[in-house]
Amino acid sequence: MKIIACGKVDPLKEALDKSARESFLFRFETFGQIKSALEEVFSPSAASVILYVAARKCGERSCKRLMEKAETKETALSCLSELKSEENWGKLSFRNVDFEKGSGKVTLIDSFETVAEETCQPGCHFFKGFLTGFLSELFAKTITVTEEKCAGKGDKHCEFTFE
Repeated sequence: MKIIACGKVDPLKEALDKSARESFLFRFETFGQIKSALEEVFSPSAASVILYVAARKCGERSCKRLMEKAETKETALSCLSELKSEENWGKLSFRNVDFEKGSGKVTLIDSFETVAEETCQPGCHFFKGFLTGFLSELFAKTITVTEEKCAGKGDKHCEFTFE
């Protein structure tokens, strides 16, 4: 995916530089253990909600940071795809995006959540929440994200629709 520089500043390079300075890493397995611990303390459905809500706030904040440098919504989505790929969240791509309506499809290959755990139903709760927050902030309205396919339950990749 081509990165579109905003003026003289490449928002992806700046975001990656900042991300590297202000981040830490943990293994996919560790994320799975955190999710399992939440399920033990609360319940599987409560753990899903906790991950979703926490990630939604992260998505909103991430969008605000990227939009400080990105001149367009298209640039923001392009930068988000590259940034999350660099951070090893998975290979993220947007398709059929209607920038007027705030709708489209998202494909995520090698989602960190599906690497951590196999499920019998869609299980990318953290990513879904992050995407909901990011897109709601980007389009300045409430966006609903639905996970239609999940690699954790045996699909080839994860796929989401938003509107």
